[in-house]
Amino acid sequence: MSDDIEDKKKLVIGLYGEMRLAMELHDLGWQVHRAYIDEGIDFVATKYYCPKCKAYANQWIRISNYKGKNKKCVTNLCDKCKQTKLTVISRYLQVKTSEGTPSEENNARDFSFHPKLRYDMGDEIFYIWIAIFDKPKEKLCHFYIFNTKDVALFDNLMLDTYQITDNQKTTLTINENGVVLNRGRMYDYECFNKRFYNDFSALELELK
Repeated sequence: MSDDIEDKKKLVIGLYGEMRLAMELHDLGWQVHRAYIDEGIDFVATKYYCPKCKAYANQWIRISNYKGKNKKCVTNLCDKCKQTKLTVISRYLQVKTSEGTPSEENNARDFSFHPKLRYDMGDEIFYIWIAIFDKPKEKLCHFYIFNTKDVALFDNLMLDTYQITDNQKTTLTINENGVVLNRGRMYDYECFNKRFYNDFSALELELK
């Protein structure tokens, strides 16, 4: 396969992964905004939060009478307590999608993940890694969600060459059930299975 075709295939896979992620986030109540210029952040996801109810909420739609007719009026108040102004909270997401390469393990593939933002960038900045398996009817997507500070759990930030070259890649062998099979000597890759796998609740910092 030529480099040009391979690059186009990677682009299509990346767009597919981002589309599936956007649908997942939307179903969980997030509004998803895509960056027009790639500066390391691919998505900004937002939700409304009520500081009084200490919960995510929607805007209260008040019904008012206007010229003898009931009209809907969208307010900036919480739809639960109907008296507190909502706060808009944001999460900044870098998204990486890969369909991997054949693995020696049965029903598994090798995935190379290479985040651009590797250091602790703050509580609101997350990676979402998407491992894709090609299936006859619909591609199978596995999502791994973690904060930038969690990279230290499985990657050696103390290397003198860290972030200077493009060679620091974490290769994960993942089976079709989304289980990471790596058994490292320095790091416990179980964090991908126990903490990161489909953990969209990690984005809900206000509820912790």
